[in-house]
Amino acid sequence: MNHEQIEGFAALFSAVPRLTEIEVRSEGASLRLRRSVTVPLAPLVATETVPNATIPPAVASSLFVTAEHVGVIQLAPVTVGEQIQGGQVLAQIDTMRLLSACKAPVSGKLVSLLVEEGQPVEYGQPLFEITPEEK
Repeated sequence: MNHEQIEGFAALFSAVPRLTEIEVRSEGASLRLRRSVTVPLAPLVATETVPNATIPPAVASSLFVTAEHVGVIQLAPVTVGEQIQGGQVLAQIDTMRLLSACKAPVSGKLVSLLVEEGQPVEYGQPLFEITPEEK
């Protein structure tokens, strides 16, 4: 793979914003370009103090668990629709081989996974949506 080919792939990657990853292997060389993908959400405003979570005012029944660190996400074996317990580990974030647990702040139903296994995540990025249990 020569310099011109690499520049061509980089230009393609830059020109197509919906392209999130490109990997090319040729003659014993490989090139991988990956773009961090974030889910656009309406601005979140905390209406209740819950560690590691924000509650959007328009959807008071949902709670978003956010990343406390930058790194690569390793999901625990949880599925959408599953009942989860407060303190249950939902994922780990690998930051330069230092793993930190991402725990559910409350008990409730896991409504959605907003990231995929192995995806890079940013500080404050929403990872999970939970509907808290009724008290």
